[in-house]
Amino acid sequence: MSIQERLAADLKDAMRGGDKARVDVIRTTRAAMQSAQLELAKQHYDAAARVIEAEYAHAPEARDAALAAISADSHVALDESSAEAVIAKEIKRRRDAAEIYRKASREDLASAEEAEAVILGAYLPAQLSLDELRPAVGALIAELGLSGTASMGKLMPVLMERFKGRAEGRLLSQVARELLAGG
Repeated sequence: MSIQERLAADLKDAMRGGDKARVDVIRTTRAAMQSAQLELAKQHYDAAARVIEAEYAHAPEARDAALAAISADSHVALDESSAEAVIAKEIKRRRDAAEIYRKASREDLASAEEAEAVILGAYLPAQLSLDELRPAVGALIAELGLSGTASMGKLMPVLMERFKGRAEGRLLSQVARELLAGG
């Protein structure tokens, strides 16, 4: 079952169970996914339009006819990795909001944001723990031959790509900085 199908099923269950917090979180996440789908559809349309513009640059009538024939299908499906990215972004947004609320001494709002992040975390694959990341990041640092915190700029893009969807950037940065400073 895809993430979007799970969200739809869980929304129904939460509505039946009267779990207002869960309903709100799932609805906002589904809206974020719909926005991502529309953005993807726009990108597909724009890419097709650029090809047509280049192909029919000297034939305005043919260009206009070809542009009119492009389907602006807004029902482009998100693949699982894109859906996971949307959920990860929503989780990050909530954790950042919780941090801001804590700085403003609003623990009640911060805990509500973190509870929403926990609800969304169930839709992502299991994240790697700090203990699992240390040896993997250490091995990558050795493989790339890096040392010192000045190497963070070279290391982070590789880490983000290698651990995409399996670890948060903040956690990766923490482990990398710790290992580079110690090595």
